Amino acid sequence: MPEVFERMRGLYTPCTDIRRKIFVAIAKFILEDKQPKDIEYIPFQIIDMEKPSYRCCSYRELSIVRQRIRLAFGLPLIEEANNMPVTEGIEQAFTDQKVITAPLINVIRAACEKCPEDKVIVTDMCQACMAHPCSIVCPVQAISFKEDGGQALIDQSKCIKCGKCQRACPYQAITRMVRPCAAACGVNAIHSDSKGFASIDQSKCVACGLCTVSCPFAAISDKTELVQVLFQLKGPESRRPFALVAPSFVGQFGKLVKPGAIAAGLRQVGFRGVKEVALGADSDTLLLARRLGERKEGFLGTSCCPSWVKTARHFYPEFSDQIADSYTPMVETAKIIKEQYPDAKIVFIGPCIAKKAEALEPELRPYVDHVLTYEETAAIFAAKGIDLASIPPEAFPPEASSLGRGYAVAGGVGEAIAETAKVKFGVEKVEFIRADTLKNCRNMLAEIKAGKTKPDLVEGMACPGGCVGGPGTLIGIATAQGEVKKFANEAPDRIPS
Repeated sequence: MPEVFERMRGLYTPCTDIRRKIFVAIAKFILEDKQPKDIEYIPFQIIDMEKPSYRCCSYRELSIVRQRIRLAFGLPLIEEANNMPVTEGIEQAFTDQKVITAPLINVIRAACEKCPEDKVIVTDMCQACMAHPCSIVCPVQAISFKEDGGQALIDQSKCIKCGKCQRACPYQAITRMVRPCAAACGVNAIHSDSKGFASIDQSKCVACGLCTVSCPFAAISDKTELVQVLFQLKGPESRRPFALVAPSFVGQFGKLVKPGAIAAGLRQVGFRGVKEVALGADSDTLLLARRLGERKEGFLGTSCCPSWVKTARHFYPEFSDQIADSYTPMVETAKIIKEQYPDAKIVFIGPCIAKKAEALEPELRPYVDHVLTYEETAAIFAAKGIDLASIPPEAFPPEASSLGRGYAVAGGVGEAIAETAKVKFGVEKVEFIRADTLKNCRNMLAEIKAGKTKPDLVEGMACPGGCVGGPGTLIGIATAQGEVKKFANEAPDRIPS
């Protein structure tokens, strides 16, 4: 069965449309100095009460949009079932300080369609054939037929979802229906509550955010820091933040937009300066390459993806000491800026929801003030009427290496560490394995535990294809991979120094 997140990625769906309309409307709201009491006007800029566009009726659309707006302001979810206004306490969000708290990812029950968790069903394609191969291969006798010799029937109380009937059917009439959000979750954190709504077990959730872009009803949303960043950008010039752009940023804002134009655009909206996070990736590469050379036994696991690190340590605690405890490239880059400007405000811009969770950790709060996705950042450009394709690009300082820029693509982190270990520290042979998506990462660790593989270096990535497949991206994974590799080849040096 194809991975669920590969089906809608890169497509501009109505789910994408509603999300981006809300972000742009909120950005304009703040830039126009509107007051908290005016927030109730925002939904009516997005939906038409006379003609529903997304749901059965405009009143349901209104309820859902109100709740999404609250989360986009960075505040805890309030559903109308809680018997209080969704705008309760909204004035708390009108600040340049951090307001988001865990849990970051929430199910909006008014939007949830109560999808079946996991069910094998017979479709109308069944031809009631005489051979009945589906029932013959079923190991638990879960398949019967209508009395008139008609279509197959599956007893859901017996079915074990082995898939044998699907493979045996000559008409491909049997399919397995899995809740998309749960299928995208690599840590089994999503299930149904007592009323059938999707529910997230926050004790298991690692904030990868893939569920937010896998639900075809846009029923899952994360909190944003869009409002708080806009307040920082509106402040005194000396207090405005620096933008740290993740290695996957190239190509995210359009085919005609050069990397230097993105940097110039960020300065135009008010950022004090722009720095490549690939520079921090180089710092990590050097540190882990040295550790790889000093390693005595076991493997060295990468640490740049916080969702992967949490998953590995939770499911395989025996490997915890082998996952590097180094800071991520985001933090390493922030530290570089803080050394020169100790009071600087830092905003990380990338593809990742997990970085929002990482920036909430007490140890890291002094380094990163806010986190935006590319989608949220694009809303700022749109609200200000900035066309990045028409901006003369500025030159990026030649600070990051080609390998550092390659961190965004699955395999790039391990490749950087292995190659640097060889060139800088004389490590000649490195057995390197990697996996992307948390399901595949868990399978990779299971094989290591079983002794099927004995790697020296292990790379894990929560998102498909690496960071280029993060939930906050704007373009397809394959396109993003090509853009990253092209930009990486433009770096003056291959190996970090």
